[in-house]
Amino acid sequence: MYAYTLTSSEGERSLIGAFRVTVRDGKVVKAVGLDDSGRRVVRQLPDEVPTLGELLAEMAQARRAKADTAEAEYGADGHPERILVDWDKNAIDDEALYVISAYQPAVG
Repeated sequence: MYAYTLTSSEGERSLIGAFRVTVRDGKVVKAVGLDDSGRRVVRQLPDEVPTLGELLAEMAQARRAKADTAEAEYGADGHPERILVDWDKNAIDDEALYVISAYQPAVG
């Protein structure tokens, strides 16, 4: 189990906003919208809120598909802190920026 705060921005996508996410056994078990956009996503599209594994899988898929940018920055403990995907640098609104903060791994 772990919890993290996700700020998802950039691009024209449904997953835009700030969220507090709790994950257990590889599934999101709780998502709380922290701003208006986040609350709307949690209310209307709760399955869109991802685990860290799903965010990394999106980046890996972008790399396999030869996206112009698919990169991550990692914290000292190995969890991602920032993920950027830009499928086509010449296209408008196809990028995704995920900032991961307040990461709390399971204790015990």
